[in-house]
Amino acid sequence: FRAGPIRVTAAGQTFTDPGSTVQVAGLEKQDAVVAAVTASSTSVLVEEPFTVTLSVAIAELPDPYAESYEPLHPKFLPQISADFLELRQPTPGLKGPDMNQLLNGLIDQSGQQPSFAINNYQTRDMGGFGALFDADPFRPRPIRFRLAPKKVTLNSRKYREYSLSLDYTPTKEGEFTFGPLSFKGIIVAGVASDRQAVTKDVYTIGPAVTVRIVPPPDDGRPEWFCGSVGKSMKATAAFDATVCKVGDPLTLTLELTGPISVSNLRTPILNLQPALAKDFRIYDDNVNAETLSDGKRFRYRVRPTREGTLEFPPIKVAYYDTASRAYVTVATAPVPIQARPTTQIATSDGNGKDSSAPFIDTRMRQVPAGITLAAQGAYPDSLLPPRRLTRLLLLAGPLLCLLAALVSPLSAFISALRTRRRRSGALRRAQAALRHASTPELAARAVRSYLADRLDVTGNALTPSETYSLLCQRAVAAETAAACQNLLAQLDEAMYRPGASSPLVDITRPLQELLPRVDAALDTPPPRPEEET
Repeated sequence: FRAGPIRVTAAGQTFTDPGSTVQVAGLEKQDAVVAAVTASSTSVLVEEPFTVTLSVAIAELPDPYAESYEPLHPKFLPQISADFLELRQPTPGLKGPDMNQLLNGLIDQSGQQPSFAINNYQTRDMGGFGALFDADPFRPRPIRFRLAPKKVTLNSRKYREYSLSLDYTPTKEGEFTFGPLSFKGIIVAGVASDRQAVTKDVYTIGPAVTVRIVPPPDDGRPEWFCGSVGKSMKATAAFDATVCKVGDPLTLTLELTGPISVSNLRTPILNLQPALAKDFRIYDDNVNAETLSDGKRFRYRVRPTREGTLEFPPIKVAYYDTASRAYVTVATAPVPIQARPTTQIATSDGNGKDSSAPFIDTRMRQVPAGITLAAQGAYPDSLLPPRRLTRLLLLAGPLLCLLAALVSPLSAFISALRTRRRRSGALRRAQAALRHASTPELAARAVRSYLADRLDVTGNALTPSETYSLLCQRAVAAETAAACQNLLAQLDEAMYRPGASSPLVDITRPLQELLPRVDAALDTPPPRPEEET
């Protein structure tokens, strides 16, 4: 699309500029790189683990190079971007892997293997032996992440697939989306006749995948379902005493353990099973629950309602088995108990007949004597701290508020100072690096590092065309931007086809003369419209 034309009328004259033309290209249809995000299952239960796999399949090199070489150049790091690979607070309702530990285990310590850059993870450490010849060896560099490759065949074509699997366990119902996954970078697409690598710049996207956490089905659900899912459950029950009197309060302990979900394990309501309440009164409204390492423990208050040798019936508890995809009922063993009659006392009713009433115990515990306080024992005591401490506390509040208010401005000032130092020293570092550059790769790295620092862009993978566009946007003359684009393209060509390019000194010398002009243009503020007129 065209942003124009632009017309300005001043002093009776009309000035016209055609405006800028921007060409927007869609995703290139290609099969050299296939990016994907997949899940082991898109519909799982609470506490049922699932795996999300990130994969990038790159077409293999032609024979005989495919057996010994990967389709990635060790010097170029393709960029992989996915939001679920960020280091952040755990997602509510989802337990995931330790991303810090996982990513640290993928770092290429040697710096020589084909690797990837993931999101915006960078390091300021020296990037190997080659960084000793860098003008700024401690500048931020993308971290090299090595993903284990394997050979696969997709649509009758051979690929080298690089993948990363992440294990998750949901703790509540809902939907969780992973992705999309974007891939942008240079791959090795072939080998020229002179055994030089033929590279290709590819950008592609792998669509996101959504995993739904659903409850167990309603069909076939028993009344004694406790809400838990898993592969097996064990239920045990016991009383705190084996002998009691009728009406005595007892504690019934029910333990549910095994490889089951605990977060959604509800308290079983025993009164829903009529057989349990035949000889016992059960208080379901006051249950104490305790979480165990592999389950839960519930304590109920129970009273026997008749005397004799009683047996508390088996307690049935159901859970949903994730292996068989069906409800499974387990039961505790019956619990025997001896209930003795309560002590009776005789009383006379209004007709002169005797009647008896049960009571708990005939022995009365002696009530302790009351406690009295003398007037001499009461003294006034202030509830406030000492005066010195009170003053310190009153002063501490405003001081803390002042410090909190200064944190944000100080952080912004330090950040601006660092940015200014990086920009002001960019030209000096680039000139020094160009003077000592012995290879086209070092020269290209120096130019791209300079452009990244001055143009405030992330990474050092600017293409010549992107360089031209960014310089023009910053009001650099079109001739100067085109010259920078041309010299950067010559350096890229010299990296892969040394025989077809000019000597290195014929490229670096014009660059040393060109960069000061670029730097001066970038420091010049754009003119106002009235100044242009």
